[in-house]
Amino acid sequence: MNESDKKAFFERTLELARKGWGNTHPNPMVGALIVEEGKIVAEGYHFQAGSPHAEVEAFRALGRAPKDGATMFVSLEPCSTTGRTPPCVEGILNAGIKRVYIGAMDPNPAHAGRGIDILRDAGIHVEMADEEFQTQATRLNFIFNHNITTGNPLIALKLAESANGMLAEVKGQPSRVTEDEARAGMMNWRRLFPAICVGSGTVLSDNPTLTARLADETFCPVRLVLDAPLSTLEESVLPRNLYSDEYSYQTKVLTTVLGMKNETAVKKADEWEVSLIEMQHDDHGRIELAELSGVLKQLNLNAVYCEGGASVAQSLLGEDLVDYLFRYQSPKLFSGPAALPGPDLDALTLREPITAKLGEDRLTHGFL
Repeated sequence: MNESDKKAFFERTLELARKGWGNTHPNPMVGALIVEEGKIVAEGYHFQAGSPHAEVEAFRALGRAPKDGATMFVSLEPCSTTGRTPPCVEGILNAGIKRVYIGAMDPNPAHAGRGIDILRDAGIHVEMADEEFQTQATRLNFIFNHNITTGNPLIALKLAESANGMLAEVKGQPSRVTEDEARAGMMNWRRLFPAICVGSGTVLSDNPTLTARLADETFCPVRLVLDAPLSTLEESVLPRNLYSDEYSYQTKVLTTVLGMKNETAVKKADEWEVSLIEMQHDDHGRIELAELSGVLKQLNLNAVYCEGGASVAQSLLGEDLVDYLFRYQSPKLFSGPAALPGPDLDALTLREPITAKLGEDRLTHGFL
């Protein structure tokens, strides 16, 4: 098999893997295909947690025993342990596949490389993708990789700023910082994450829905609101979209003992069937954001996409709680006296940054 064909087959495994975008948590996105006589004869991908893995789906799609000399390409090292489904290395061995090409190694330090060793010990030729593709295949599952190596949910922060570092043209009022292409990209990232988080100021000023509005669907992640005094549940500002739309069951308000003493707001939360989660507060009465990771674990959420304003962003960054940053930069200038400045993102060092041009805007994202 020549290198050009290998490259094309590997790229197809990533296209397949992305079909599981946002659906596989807490599992990774994986794509697999079977090649016979230089042609793809079956494909599969992991659709959602608990469903068959990509390799099994590819065998099912084939619907028969692979021919002698059949090859499998898979974007991630086949699993070697039994979870909700049997280990994929067993399926490969039982199918009689003799050559397996793997896009990236399992990041779990407990058994990274174990699946490869099992296959090789059984006499199967195993070959890894080149370094460039391994980097791509690994990065696709950055949420899963963080979870499996740290044991913690990934906390991501998204900020959109003007060319002079402003988050809004007028503080307290919604501003269109980026244009259509960048905003469509944001929707795609919302679709990936199982949860989205904002502060009370964003709910009061923007009245957002926090859904991922895509061409073929509208998806609603779990919506978390940071609201220590329960100001977003005051009768004077209701109804907010997050509490009254068709996805209201996806909304949870993180508050404090001080908020729980706001009897009027608590009563409104009960009337609107809004879930309240009590957290500790700091000396200033603000939510203790260091507890956010623990709350995410309690809710079985392996990641959160924070779209809070300047205050939430500054707090998360100040307490070193951000694992991944999405920085959207617009060529616009917000130079009026009422403009809202954002955190100094130039002072941060991103690891493994990726930059994309989105119309006139630019997105840079990477690890902190």
